[in-house]
Amino acid sequence: MTSVLQYAYLANILILLPVLYSMFTDSGDKPIRAFQGCVNNSEGLRLLVACLWSSILLLSCFGLIYPEKFIAILIFQVVYKFLYLILYIAPVFRSKGAKAVPSGITASFVLIVIIYPILIYSCITIL
Repeated sequence: MTSVLQYAYLANILILLPVLYSMFTDSGDKPIRAFQGCVNNSEGLRLLVACLWSSILLLSCFGLIYPEKFIAILIFQVVYKFLYLILYIAPVFRSKGAKAVPSGITASFVLIVIIYPILIYSCITIL
């Protein structure tokens, strides 16, 4: 039987594969492509984020097999993405406007913050 959580894990994998390619291949002084050029490259921070996202990718692969056992990774994503949206994206949007905000990542983060809690709650009530 397919768990609704598996769709979230699959979404993580499909989103992260191309993003991680750019995160691991961007170097130098050019802005980071995964952030649509809105964030300047800082080698250490870029690789830190790439490693975090790689961990989410790996755990999402396990989540496809054991959806309920890896639910914590989905909860973690909702928390950290919500914090990023309110602590970084919202202030940048207010002070510099929409063009200063990476729209692709922002949109995916907003969707995850809205949809994943619904998926998580629906599975918790079933368990």
